[in-house]
Amino acid sequence: MLKATPALPLLKMAWAPSQMQQFFNHQVLPRVWPGQQVTAVAIEDMTQRADNQYEILYALQFGDLTGGYCQRVVVTLAKAHRLEEIYRRHYGGEGGASNQPTPRPVVFLPESECLVEFFPVDWQLPALAWALEPGAIASFLSPEGPQAEPTRGLPQVEVLRYRLRSRRCVLRYKVEAPDGRGSQEVIGKVYPCGAQALQVAQVLTRLHPQAAACGLILPQPLQVVPERSLLLMERLPGTVLKLVLKRAKAPPQFQALIRLAAATLVRLHRLQCESQDVQSVQTQVEKLRPQVASLHVLAPRLAPQVEALLQQIEQLGARCPAVPPCFVHGDFSPGQLLLMETGQVGVIDFDLASLGDPALDVGNFMARLHHKALAKAGSALRQVAADFLSEYQARLPEPRVAERVHLFLSISLVRRALREFEIRPYDYCGRADPDSPVSRLLQEAAAYLAER
Repeated sequence: MLKATPALPLLKMAWAPSQMQQFFNHQVLPRVWPGQQVTAVAIEDMTQRADNQYEILYALQFGDLTGGYCQRVVVTLAKAHRLEEIYRRHYGGEGGASNQPTPRPVVFLPESECLVEFFPVDWQLPALAWALEPGAIASFLSPEGPQAEPTRGLPQVEVLRYRLRSRRCVLRYKVEAPDGRGSQEVIGKVYPCGAQALQVAQVLTRLHPQAAACGLILPQPLQVVPERSLLLMERLPGTVLKLVLKRAKAPPQFQALIRLAAATLVRLHRLQCESQDVQSVQTQVEKLRPQVASLHVLAPRLAPQVEALLQQIEQLGARCPAVPPCFVHGDFSPGQLLLMETGQVGVIDFDLASLGDPALDVGNFMARLHHKALAKAGSALRQVAADFLSEYQARLPEPRVAERVHLFLSISLVRRALREFEIRPYDYCGRADPDSPVSRLLQEAAAYLAER
């Protein structure tokens, strides 16, 4: 069973939307928007960081589902002294909660050991609120640069993705042409710091001409605003491969798409790019250690099973011969590929790009298909995953990639199991273990290792 953490009194209630609704209405909103009432609460995302710090993203509904509006809010649970330090440093607040309304949509409740931030306020993305202001961003979207006089109207701003684990926010800016003929769309990505925005821009700048020469399309960086931790890129038109695969019905459609994805990955792995990070089986396992450590506190029955799997992966990885590292995408999946009308493929999201074992990208892609196969209770997507590996091997001369793919595939499945537990821990403990998504993902990882 899931164990409560006595040091964080709100933790158990945090996964109960009905209880959190009462919490927001009685303890939070009177300090932010007196008179407002939340009518529904939904959990959108969750992550755990070091030192028992939990962050949960909620969607709060105000009014009815048709005529009301939705507000995102992040609740951070941690030791009160840690939250007080964050509150003072980023918001200039005094320790202790006041019953008076706050001038910012931020509330620190030391008795509940939580910090509540209403979107777009986010202490880990300090520039986010600025990036959402049309007036502030308008000059940076001008072709003449931020010093030019604005000649177009204010842009429309749309939030495409906001997630806690990667702590990024992806925005779409749409600017109408001065003569009213058409519009320009630009993708903006807000990072925790300017150095990360600069690093991704440098990677894209190095890769862009190489990709164009081999028939791949990557988003071209347009401008970096380091003081605002913002990267502006061109928006690539196209249909996400994930959606195309979902709509595919007949085996020939799957095979054509998989051939295209495998060819795309081979081309990516032939690109040249420097990086200080080198990804291996060991580094991937180490990244999961903090999540596994939390299992010993929250779900001690589950922790030994995960530990045994990771230990087996490490032992098998130690027996594999070392391979020269190449450029790896780091998050290669159907959701990162765009099918263009020209027949070319666009690849997006290079935040995790580095050097490493090419089997990492192959295993990650295959794990996505295995995960979908579990959700649909069918084996067709497992065969699609096997076909992807065969297609990749047929195009790349490195013949022993299959000896290592199963390790990275299993790591990815374990990562997904931990994520599934992390987002819905109480759902997991409320059902029979063998039938839970967490257990099925771990069983899939173990079975794939056993086959190899």
